[in-house]
Amino acid sequence: MFYKEIEFLKEWIERDTDFVDIASYGLRKTSAEAEVLLKSNFVVISGCEVLQSLLHTYGIEGEFYYENGEVIRNDGGIKRVAILKGNAYSLLTVERTMLNVLSMMSGIATKTYRIVKKIEESSLSTRVSATRKTIPGVGYLQKLAVFHGGGDTHRWNLSDTVMLKDNHIKLYGGIKRAVEEAKKYTSFIRKIECEVKNEEEALIALEAGVDIIMLDNFKAEDAKKTAAKLKDEKEDIVVEVSGGIGETNFMDYLSKDIDVISMGSLTTEIEYRDFSMEII
Repeated sequence: MFYKEIEFLKEWIERDTDFVDIASYGLRKTSAEAEVLLKSNFVVISGCEVLQSLLHTYGIEGEFYYENGEVIRNDGGIKRVAILKGNAYSLLTVERTMLNVLSMMSGIATKTYRIVKKIEESSLSTRVSATRKTIPGVGYLQKLAVFHGGGDTHRWNLSDTVMLKDNHIKLYGGIKRAVEEAKKYTSFIRKIECEVKNEEEALIALEAGVDIIMLDNFKAEDAKKTAAKLKDEKEDIVVEVSGGIGETNFMDYLSKDIDVISMGSLTTEIEYRDFSMEII
């Protein structure tokens, strides 16, 4: 699973070592054991399975004490999250890439978890979703971390959902024609989503027969008003809001008529968690 991402990470490790890691070269015939330690106080861990697979390709046995999506409360101490056994040279050369991935994914999962829990407290069923604002090469890992934090991944790639954005609409000459053209090539198993910038466009998209309407860059009150009107017209239409929404203002968009809040900041504003590796 995620073999392309693992190959990408291996490539970065090879770039990091270049020809050889001179500092570790004298240890290439030495076996070693290390522990992965967490110093951050509150973490939703993510990346365990991916890193186990990555470590395996270097002959390193990795045992994680926590599962992806599990909450770790550290209370100001240092907590062991994994034990690694293998060649000392390999352990030292994979160390930084492994910790970077664990820190990034756990940071994303933790942030997502906090937001999801706040929405759950409101008793609404609105979902928090990632966007395609991800880092090339590790975007799938970022989306996986959102999933581990209890969020929605949104589409994994361009073919996952037929999504008509503003540039599509401009090039097709309007929402109606854009939807008509998309329907010609869309399988019955795919949904069509249309991005709109005002209430008028939202109603046009609804009449054109899309499955999902994204209210892009709407002010919170305008989004709620438009969402309510769309639901009155078609109860099962999925309404998503996006654009300029972050951890400081997402609560403003909560409404029984808004199904999804997508937030690019889940993957672009990452609060890395503090992990380290220590030889024991």
